[in-house]
Amino acid sequence: MLDELLRTDAPTAAPDTPVADVAAAMRRRGDDAVVVLDEDRPRGVVTPATLGRAVVAGDDLSEELVGELLEGDPVTVRRVATRADLVTLFGREGVREAVVVDDADQYVGIVTFDHVLAAYAREFDALLDLVV
Repeated sequence: MLDELLRTDAPTAAPDTPVADVAAAMRRRGDDAVVVLDEDRPRGVVTPATLGRAVVAGDDLSEELVGELLEGDPVTVRRVATRADLVTLFGREGVREAVVVDDADQYVGIVTFDHVLAAYAREFDALLDLVV
């Protein structure tokens, strides 16, 4: 299960939230991802890369709503997935974050590649301690 990796306190936003507000929240909190929800259903994830692509495309972010930045469906995973499932998902989808949903496709939290990497690093360190 993903409980050890799951982040339930990640910032969220509605699709009609101004992009400037989302960017300010990311900056203020030091977060790299904001989950966009429409009535507890994930619509997407906004990252610094998402904002950067919009800037490079010449979008006027001062007037744009965060829902307008989303492309396609978010990558989701069930809470009962394993770390191995998550690594496979990240590789297959080419993403660094996945939205965790319950059986009704309701938002539960988010997991990132960095969370997985940190978990494997802790286990590797523990194995090294046994050898040394």
